[in-house]
Amino acid sequence: MESGLRGKVVLVTGATANIGRATALAFAAEGARVVLAGRDTEAGQRVAELAGQAGAAGVVWHAADVTDEDAVAGLVSRALEAFGRIDVLVNNVGGNAAVTPFVRSTPAQWRTDLDLNLTSTLLCTHRVLPQMLERGTGRIVNIGSMAAIIGDPHMAVYSAAKGAVHAFTRVLALEVGGSGVTVNAIAPYGTIPLDPAAETSSGSRFHPETGLFARPRAEGERGFGRRSALPRDFARPEEIGAAAVYLASRHAGFITGQVLQIDGGVALT
Repeated sequence: MESGLRGKVVLVTGATANIGRATALAFAAEGARVVLAGRDTEAGQRVAELAGQAGAAGVVWHAADVTDEDAVAGLVSRALEAFGRIDVLVNNVGGNAAVTPFVRSTPAQWRTDLDLNLTSTLLCTHRVLPQMLERGTGRIVNIGSMAAIIGDPHMAVYSAAKGAVHAFTRVLALEVGGSGVTVNAIAPYGTIPLDPAAETSSGSRFHPETGLFARPRAEGERGFGRRSALPRDFARPEEIGAAAVYLASRHAGFITGQVLQIDGGVALT
């Protein structure tokens, strides 16, 4: 089924590991031109090479902290300089500063969670959206979380930030729908790479020394005690990437303002 993404320009933030990496490679396999953003240059260059091998029509890697307004401006300028436009924006950057009861959390941790998940999405969208509106077409895909829908214990602020991403998705879809731009979100649950060691990145929670998932968790822990309706309790990055490709494709032109749950039925249990 032809996606219509061949030659399209796709900007993926947080592209060095996990969902971002899988999403970038999924768009590359569709023949898109991909712009990869992240904080880890070594990991980013690795993904850029893989994207080329996967079939991308063009690849640009740009190191950027997308919680910083100036860095986002530089990233978008680089993408436009390289390819002239941005057809698809995948706001993937996200994470949490700690897994701890709210009562023991700190304002510094709150700010980190809000910046990573919400501010990054606002900054990138605000910078990319004008040229989409001017051309009367575009796709924005925000990576939310099931934590925003059912809540994850000890991740109260992260869950709240992702809830804000979902609300932003719906409202922006209403604002820009008349201009031909669609805005949707994906809400995964417990996404873990099959081999975290293969996706090591200092800009990711999967860094073996500093990341939240530095030590592999038992499968039961990955779901924070929740069980899916299926034999496994967590999504795979490739499944999220495939969903992003669909929402950006020509087949999803009449879908906007939606939050697609990829949770194995966790919300049902």
